[in-house]
Amino acid sequence: MTAVSSVFVSVVCRLRDERGLVEPLLDDLVRVLRAHYENWEIVLVDDGSRDGTTARVKELLGRYEGVRLLRLSRAFGLDVALTAGLESAIGDVVVTLSAESDPPEIIPQLVDVVRRENAAVYGVAPARRRGFLREAGGRIFHWLCRRVLDLPIEPHSTQLRALPRQAVNAIVEIKDRHRYLRALTPYIGYETRTVQYRPISRSGRPARESLFDAADAAIAVIVGNSTRPLRIVSWLALLAAFLNVLYIAYVFAVRIFKTRVAEGWMTLSLQNAGMFLLLFLILAVVTEYVGRILDETRERPLYYIAEEANSSVMVPSAERRNVVRESR
Repeated sequence: MTAVSSVFVSVVCRLRDERGLVEPLLDDLVRVLRAHYENWEIVLVDDGSRDGTTARVKELLGRYEGVRLLRLSRAFGLDVALTAGLESAIGDVVVTLSAESDPPEIIPQLVDVVRRENAAVYGVAPARRRGFLREAGGRIFHWLCRRVLDLPIEPHSTQLRALPRQAVNAIVEIKDRHRYLRALTPYIGYETRTVQYRPISRSGRPARESLFDAADAAIAVIVGNSTRPLRIVSWLALLAAFLNVLYIAYVFAVRIFKTRVAEGWMTLSLQNAGMFLLLFLILAVVTEYVGRILDETRERPLYYIAEEANSSVMVPSAERRNVVRESR
């Protein structure tokens, strides 16, 4: 089928112990990309797989054109692995997707929205059936993110997204070690759009995430992307300090207007109120400075690449591609 667009599309996919999914994934991706684009690449990021995923990808590099492999030195996590792919991708539009659950057939729709509206596009999947605690926790989390923490994270958004080159360049400049890509795009200020789709299952196994894992991820997102909790603690500390000032005034009022006061009560009360006043003032100051430290530090590299490999087969319009032929 003749290609219909000259836009350069990069597809980034993180692999984690997914040896059996690589071949059908590449079959589908290459078929869709060949049919719609003259210029494209597939960037596979192996995030510390231990089941021979890297070896399987290398076996397939000679069969598929335009495939690049980045093997990280260890498992760094989903968002860091995708960031490695974003930093390596060279397309005008970069699409990230899940090897297990995202259908490649939706890529042209995502790219069209990006090109037409110059906006970042998120895939939104129908809500899965979850337990009461998971459902309630998810609603509370998204409410807190939007109303309290100023993190406009789209409910039920997935790993599937398409980003214009300007948004990719902005995101890769952010070096936060603990990152959540679904929160970074709104942070950099680009317009966002959503596309509804129905996930697939390449392995046939339903996606599962324990309540503990979900809670741990939610805490990591909040702490890693917002200093607002520290600001809330600061305000609570100042409120507690103010209440202690009122209590000190109450102690003096009791001493002045009441004729009989238990011996030592005023001294002990003033001592406790003064200590708590000092403690909460220190807490307010410390939390503010901790928040500033979180904003100014995090300078270690996000990841380390242990190995790179490229396809030995080039796409038809190879003279228009700027993908390196060899890795050093």
